[in-house]
Amino acid sequence: MDEKQHDILPPTREEADQMWGNILSNIRKREREKKKSKIITYSVAASVAILILIGSIFGYNTYIRPDIYTAEMAALKIVLPDHSLVILSKGSILKVEKSFPSDTRDVYLDGDAVFRVAKSKEHPFIVHGKGYETKVLGTVFKVSQSGKTFKVDLFEGKVLVYRTAHPKDPVTLAPKQTFTNFGISEAASVSQTADLPSATTKNKSAALSFTECPINDAISVIEKAYGIKVHYPTEIENTKITITTPNVLAETFVQTLALQLNLNIRKNNDSTFELEK
Repeated sequence: MDEKQHDILPPTREEADQMWGNILSNIRKREREKKKSKIITYSVAASVAILILIGSIFGYNTYIRPDIYTAEMAALKIVLPDHSLVILSKGSILKVEKSFPSDTRDVYLDGDAVFRVAKSKEHPFIVHGKGYETKVLGTVFKVSQSGKTFKVDLFEGKVLVYRTAHPKDPVTLAPKQTFTNFGISEAASVSQTADLPSATTKNKSAALSFTECPINDAISVIEKAYGIKVHYPTEIENTKITITTPNVLAETFVQTLALQLNLNIRKNNDSTFELEK
């Protein structure tokens, strides 16, 4: 029995074009679906990232970011969470951590302010200034800062003032005393607050401290602290001194300085002294 032979004819040009068109159409469709899926995935990821960012910003502003007070146009009155009162001078800025008050009540001052600190023996109140810190348990005082000059006027209670780099060498202030460095970081002066504007030169007293301080800077501080003039040999202008005295009158301090420098002292009048070889 003869088997009937079936010949398979190749597709026509039109059929081949249609087949390829179907194949390309399916490929493009799959690519569009993949692209759409990626867009959705990226969109979801971006949305989640945005929500996380918003949450982080909200959390930072709410729980971490310090509270910043700025006295822009006039003095600003601030009552802190521990009920301490701060009068921030115009142009000054106070930064308070969100953790305030904690083991220590830390605030950061740029400029001038008067503080009436709520008493707490367990939680010291520390004002961080430009290179200096003022530590108290409860008192009323004023911190003034201008350029390199740091000054503390104490009205009530007791405070410790020290350079940030030397916390173990504090200066203790009693009421009505003023601490200032007169713009010299190696120097420290403590005098009666009431003396600064009114007392005569003869009666002015001050406790001064110098640590490796150039003599010209030291003389500048001495003259400002006592309201006097001190002349000294030019050949010692590069000398550095380290000296600390208790609360003494100008003449006593100049005598101590002359002794350390191995110089003689000549007093022209109550406000003028000569240091001579």
